[in-house]
Amino acid sequence: MKRLIFLPMLCWAALLVAQEKYNAIILEDEESFVMSAPTSGTYNVRRTVRVFNDAGLDEAVFQEYTDQFRSLSSFKGTLERENGKPLKLKKDDLVMVSVASGLAEDGFVHGYQPSSTYPFTVTYEYTITYRKGVASFPTFFPVSSEKVKVEKASYTFQVPSGTKINCVTSKVGDVRKETGKADTYRWEVPVFEGYTAEMLMPSWREIVPYVFACPADFTYAGMNGSQATWEHVGAWVHGLREGTDDLPESFRAELKEMTAKAGSDLEKIRILYDYLREHTRYVSIQLGIGGYKPFPASQVHKTGFGDCKGLSNYMQSMLDAVGIPSYYTLVNTNRADFLPGYSGVGQMNHVMLCVPLPEKKDTLWLECTNPAVPLGYRHEDVAGHEVVVTQAGGGIPVRVPAYADTLSRDVCELDLELAPDGAAKATVKRSLYLDETESWLSIRDWKPDTRRSRLTSGLTVQPQEVTLTGVQDNFRDYDGPDFCPWMEVDYTFDTRQYATTGKDRLFVPVNPHPKGASLQRGKRQNDLVCKQGGIERDRIWIHLPAGYKPESLPNPVSLDTEWGTFTSSCELKDGTVVVFQEFITKRFREPAERFDDFRTFVRAVNKAYQANLVLVKE
Repeated sequence: MKRLIFLPMLCWAALLVAQEKYNAIILEDEESFVMSAPTSGTYNVRRTVRVFNDAGLDEAVFQEYTDQFRSLSSFKGTLERENGKPLKLKKDDLVMVSVASGLAEDGFVHGYQPSSTYPFTVTYEYTITYRKGVASFPTFFPVSSEKVKVEKASYTFQVPSGTKINCVTSKVGDVRKETGKADTYRWEVPVFEGYTAEMLMPSWREIVPYVFACPADFTYAGMNGSQATWEHVGAWVHGLREGTDDLPESFRAELKEMTAKAGSDLEKIRILYDYLREHTRYVSIQLGIGGYKPFPASQVHKTGFGDCKGLSNYMQSMLDAVGIPSYYTLVNTNRADFLPGYSGVGQMNHVMLCVPLPEKKDTLWLECTNPAVPLGYRHEDVAGHEVVVTQAGGGIPVRVPAYADTLSRDVCELDLELAPDGAAKATVKRSLYLDETESWLSIRDWKPDTRRSRLTSGLTVQPQEVTLTGVQDNFRDYDGPDFCPWMEVDYTFDTRQYATTGKDRLFVPVNPHPKGASLQRGKRQNDLVCKQGGIERDRIWIHLPAGYKPESLPNPVSLDTEWGTFTSSCELKDGTVVVFQEFITKRFREPAERFDDFRTFVRAVNKAYQANLVLVKE
């Protein structure tokens, strides 16, 4: 009897420990894919997840995409709640949403999100049937959220005997391969204790278990292709464009007329890029051959919308109409490097246009989904990334040139008139360079509320009136490889309480836009990784109210470390305190054990940014 009582107590204690340590536990994730023929296959999943809190809920959400190439053949599940009767789930319980927002009936997402008190356990069993082609096997990615333990997980796929595959894996153990009438590959994940999401952490590729795989040779929608190398991938994708450059002849003639007076290819490209911005809009839809084939140019011209493939193909067709060669280019905007040794079209998530420009000894990388991006600028989601430039002879893997970190700058000049009661009026000039301009590209189109919130974001004081007084940029000044986009934003604001008043004293922040970073508590789990540097520079003039003088000024600060450099100074000049602060961040990778040193540096920076100067009555 004592033993029977003791065992439930142990189980309850283990549950309490798990709830404190994990957001969720994946009790089982058994996935398999059987490729019965080059154009068909069956994907089966059984997944059981125990969820302890809101942070673990994502792991228990069911979500699968279907289109003309794959369908949800069966679905069932169970939701088990504490002290409640298990709830059986069926296909009718799923929500189905069109990915094209009603613009087309090609792709849908089927989803279900459990609703229950915590903890609860949910089990899904479902089958997805593939038809008309298999370009990629389902990706095995058993965990995507922090503090989620994997107790049991495996991935099996079976292909016709002799089928060559491309594959890249991490943290899934060694493959077990069996050959015969069919070739079977199986991976089993050792117990995975989860990871902790932290600021400046390594890429997910270093942290979580995964399997990416695809057939080296395949047939998709009646088109044969190969993924043996990026050259083969590029050739197949190039072939998908065949017949899609079908601009109406009348429009081709119009394009030639539009560019007839242009004095250079650059001027022609600018005219067509402007046309793209004014006459099309981006819509995220995955149509055509499984999301790989672009909309015909004639359809984009007629409707005025398209996804990245359709708009890039449309721009390429317009350039071709005026005799300028360009190349349809595959890129992954989320990671700069290809998965090592793995060439597969499913690895890419975006298309852009590569336009050689010999007259400027440069290559333009056109972002056709957002022509507000300055012509000649490589935005932060592609600069430094490996891409595949496609052409008739095959794909050419290249890396889009990156920019020097020192070109990325946010420079703020702030002139502040301080009143004796602590109120202040400020005039601000903010100069943004390179990627710092990206979130400000459409400032002229912002609504008043958006403009106010963006201009005052990060302020440590409550502004009353905020007025945008001017916007300048050099976005149309591209003239070669050294082009760096720049934007100047001028505005004013006033506040009733910039300084805190005390007996005969004013406590005045030296910087109303502090750039300091928040720091985690507790032990660091991951390496410290910073992949991009930059410069933040502030120069502030605080004009003192009549009858006041500094009682004390913050001490100067000068730090030079492997993390970055920081300089701060305050000096009095003719009744004005002049503040200069500059933070230059560097690229680095350091082990977690160095976190205390990093924290010491960041705390010193934060202290300088948050410093006050003290004024007293004369």
